[in-house]
Amino acid sequence: MTSKIKIPNNRIELVNLIFTQLEVTYHNQFHKAYPDKNSLNLAKQLWLTQLQRFDEKIVFESVGKLMTTSDFLPTLSKVINYCIESKLKTNGIPNVNYAYKEACHSRNNFEKFTWTHPIIFYIGSKTGWDYLWTQAEKETFREFKLNYDILVNEYLEGKEFSKPNFPKLPNTLEVKVDKKSQLKKIQDLKNKLIN
Repeated sequence: MTSKIKIPNNRIELVNLIFTQLEVTYHNQFHKAYPDKNSLNLAKQLWLTQLQRFDEKIVFESVGKLMTTSDFLPTLSKVINYCIESKLKTNGIPNVNYAYKEACHSRNNFEKFTWTHPIIFYIGSKTGWDYLWTQAEKETFREFKLNYDILVNEYLEGKEFSKPNFPKLPNTLEVKVDKKSQLKKIQDLKNKLIN
C-alpha cells in the first residue's frame, strides 16, 4: 500500500512535517543535531524563516530529493540550494553554465535571439556584450557568474524580468543639410585637426 503525503498549505505544518520525515529518515543524526526540544524549536524557526520565499511544493520536493540521495542529515543551506535550483528550473532559468553559453551564442543577433529566459539577456547586458564576445572565457565567465548570482537573487526576491524590447529603426533616414552647413562642418573639422 502506497500513499502520497499531502503537502500542507500552512508553512508551520510543512516545517513540522519535514522535521518528522528527517527524524524518521536520519534518526541518530537527527537526535545528535537536535538533542533537546529547545534546539529543535530554534532549528524549526530558522528553517521556517529561511524557506519563506519558496513555494511549499518546492520545499517539500527538495527535501524529498535530498532524503533519497543523501546518507546524511541535510543542512538548511543544502535545502535552500535545492529549492533555488528547483525554482529556477520550474521557471525556465537555466544554470549559469548554460546561460553563459547562450549569451555567447547570441553574438550574431542578440536583439532577435530567442532567449531561454529574459534574465539571460539582462545578465549579458550587465556583463557587457563586447566584453563577453571578445575576451577569454576564463575572464568573462567569472564576471558573468557574478552578475548571474546578483540577478538571480533579485529574481528570487520577486523582481520580474520581461522580454527585452528593442526600438525598430526606420528603413530610411532623411537628413537634409544644406551645402553651406556641410562646408562649415568640414572647415571646423579641418581646424580641429590642424590645431
